[in-house]
Amino acid sequence: MQLWLVLGLVALIIAIASLIVILEDRRAARQAAIARRARLARLGEVDPLAPGRLHAES
Repeated sequence: MQLWLVLGLVALIIAIASLIVILEDRRAARQAAIARRARLARLGEVDPLAPGRLHAES
């Protein structure tokens, strides 16, 4: 009984740690994208990927 409880707690801790790592990675990627856009804007450049994200309304 106690072994399964310990194994369950270990699995829960690993799952929570994985979730935190994934969320932090997404946050870091979002911050890097914001910094990249700001850097390009300061240089007067347009984002080369912007046309791919535009959608025409029909």
